Amino acid sequence: MKSNILIIDDEPDFNQKLRIGMPGFDYTKALTIEDANRHLKVNGYNLILLDLNLDPTTNELEGLDLIKPIKDKHPQTPLVIVTSDEKIETVVTAMKLGADDFLRKSNFDILGWQRKFELLIENQTLNQKITRLESKQSTFIGNSPKIREIKKTLKILADNPDVTVFITGETGVGKEVAARYLHQHSKRCNNPFVPVNLSAIQDSLIESSLFGHKKGAFTGANYEREGFFRKANGGILFLDEIAEIKPEIQVKILRFLESKTIQVVGDEKDIKLNVQIIIATNKDLKTLVSAGKFREDLYYRIKNFHIEIPPLRYRKNDVNDILADYISRLGYKDHDRLINQDVKEKVLSYDWPGNIRELKNAVDYMVLRQKIQNKAIIDSDCLPEEIQRRQNAPLRKDVHQYADGLNNSMKNEIARIELSYIQEALKKTSGQKQKAAQLLKMTLDDMRYRVKKYSEYCPEILEDYPDIKKTYKLGG
Repeated sequence: MKSNILIIDDEPDFNQKLRIGMPGFDYTKALTIEDANRHLKVNGYNLILLDLNLDPTTNELEGLDLIKPIKDKHPQTPLVIVTSDEKIETVVTAMKLGADDFLRKSNFDILGWQRKFELLIENQTLNQKITRLESKQSTFIGNSPKIREIKKTLKILADNPDVTVFITGETGVGKEVAARYLHQHSKRCNNPFVPVNLSAIQDSLIESSLFGHKKGAFTGANYEREGFFRKANGGILFLDEIAEIKPEIQVKILRFLESKTIQVVGDEKDIKLNVQIIIATNKDLKTLVSAGKFREDLYYRIKNFHIEIPPLRYRKNDVNDILADYISRLGYKDHDRLINQDVKEKVLSYDWPGNIRELKNAVDYMVLRQKIQNKAIIDSDCLPEEIQRRQNAPLRKDVHQYADGLNNSMKNEIARIELSYIQEALKKTSGQKQKAAQLLKMTLDDMRYRVKKYSEYCPEILEDYPDIKKTYKLGG
């Protein structure tokens, strides 16, 4: 399939020269700015050639005004300036506005530029493949009610590419994966996704890292830096650990959210950008606002589209799916045959305080231990020590408390987690409630209270727990 090139140029001779000299491309011609906008609105191109002088009756360089709007909307599409202007200042201005290369009509060499076009297009194709691969590698795994609800919400937000999204959750729950999921379904999916861990950047460097700096802006600024905001232009900037930055940087982020402009360090000129912001943290920002450690105005600006990703211990149904997906990525086709039943039970009963990140690290460890011990499958000897020690995870008090105030689907999820523990304990003790409660490290009254409460506000799930129904004489 031929690559598509859009030529925004009013000169017939140059168009003809391209078509005859480089027949390996499909060309679309635009004579005016209006034509160009119409074509760009409905079609995608592998390369854009832009003449700076689109009106032969004047010496005005109208094409300069097109560079930034084109690159804002199509940042991954190479844009080559075509000009008869011999002034170096013109070329410098065009490159600063975002042009990828320039071509002078006076010394146009067909063979040399054909190879340049091919390289620019190959680079564009490679960038698109990398973007798709990153999205594929960050698949949002999970089919629990809460995760299905979050995915649905992210898809709705993806249809609104200018809203600021706020994602919270413990370390390792997959906040960046959720952000990439939104990018994958967004109108910005072919444009950059730029993840930034703010806690990993030194305080002294964070402003120039985010907004860029001019050469000579401060001691040690020996070159101009683009900054993450400009790298994300046209796409999505994911700012993780927002609570770790100082108020003076918070106010600059607030300014961008309100004006869509930034100022490069060492330059007072406003630069307008087309970037969607996704903000994430594992901290309680409301508490930090009360303590004076986070700006109240920024908090209220970002909190409207808030998504909280629950810890893995509250969605045990997702553990097996994540386990299977990650093992398949390591090159194993069937995780059911690779892992024995005892290991599966221990993996499912473990609390995973480090969430998905800990689960993946545990899988890496188990696979390595299997190879070191030269075993056909992964058995209990391959498990990390902390999982081996914890054969039966006790019910967490915070799980029960966490259920209050949640929506129905999440309440059902929490109920299923706790009832599955109680069901398993009753099975192992042949229905003896006292022994089951001891096994679960709780009082008999506490276990009875939980069964009663869950049977009242989600009675429809009791059919899945026959031992509980029988022991507590529920449902007839």
